[in-house]
Amino acid sequence: MDNPYRYDPLATAYALLATLLLPIGLLYPALRTTQFAFWSGEHSILGFGYALFAGQEYALAGIVWLFSIAFPAIKLIWLWRLLAAPQIASAQALRRLEWLGKWSMADVLIIALVVFSARGSAAFDAEPAAGLYAFTASVLLAMFASGRLLRLANTAQRAYED
Repeated sequence: MDNPYRYDPLATAYALLATLLLPIGLLYPALRTTQFAFWSGEHSILGFGYALFAGQEYALAGIVWLFSIAFPAIKLIWLWRLLAAPQIASAQALRRLEWLGKWSMADVLIIALVVFSARGSAAFDAEPAAGLYAFTASVLLAMFASGRLLRLANTAQRAYED
């Protein structure tokens, strides 16, 4: 039986936009900080990981890189694999896509917590920057694309069973 989501242009468009926005989100400043109202800086998501690594915080750098680079990239690769070759979209392959999606928003949550906690400090302030918005949009678009893919696969499975 042919899988109908192969021809779903909306899922493909979501996946394409997510793929284009991910490197922008990783490389552009995601957080703008100000210390004592005089010193300011901009930090990208990749920069967070690098700064932690340079500061010998290897475990934290690994966690940032895992959740901000590895999981979103692997999810997009897996999503493109399923979009390009729907005949390999077994139930197990779709479950893996769902599992990857559950971890995609972890990095956005961590940065949101940093911004929230910094706003309560008189000496330090942080605000989100364009990179965070691009990263969040990439993660959300990948979620929408995989959601459409999973929904269409479930519809195809139910039609096949009937």
